[in-house]
Amino acid sequence: MRQGNGFTLVELVMVILIVGIMAVVGSSIIYSVVQDLMYAPKNLNMDMLAQDAMDKIIDGDNLVEGLRFSQKITAIAANSITFTDQNENTVVITLDTGTNRLTRSINAVADNSFLYYQSPSDVGIFTGRNGALFLYYDSAGAVTATAANVRRVEVNFIARTGTGNFSDWQGKAELSSSIRTSKFQ
Repeated sequence: MRQGNGFTLVELVMVILIVGIMAVVGSSIIYSVVQDLMYAPKNLNMDMLAQDAMDKIIDGDNLVEGLRFSQKITAIAANSITFTDQNENTVVITLDTGTNRLTRSINAVADNSFLYYQSPSDVGIFTGRNGALFLYYDSAGAVTATAANVRRVEVNFIARTGTGNFSDWQGKAELSSSIRTSKFQ
């Protein structure tokens, strides 16, 4: 009998099987880590974009006051609101459902600095939650469609890149806020 110093076929198959399993698990982990590394910055960008938009809608900026300081709400729609701020500026905030962009005009002049980093080639897409950016309530807390009766405005929107899905390596942020306007109405 000869003494063999090699591996048997069963040993080789077992090694190949174990290495294969480790490769599948390892590639899955690496894919997940890379996806997280790509997703986190996109999600953070959408969080910052959404928070900046909400801050400007509610509090305003160095150009005009926001809804918190409105003196009079003059026109309302699901994706648009027109109000007069404390400095007598007429402000219109609109969600353009064709381009999925938030826009603002001040005294009938388009404000291109509203979300200055949201260019047409930008990936930031805005949609109103359940199809409406704004919901309006009267003093009794009931939904109203009359601008003169508005005492509270609820702002709900979603900012996203592409589909906004983690599986598509996209980012998404959802924000909601409510502003009482009865102080100046």
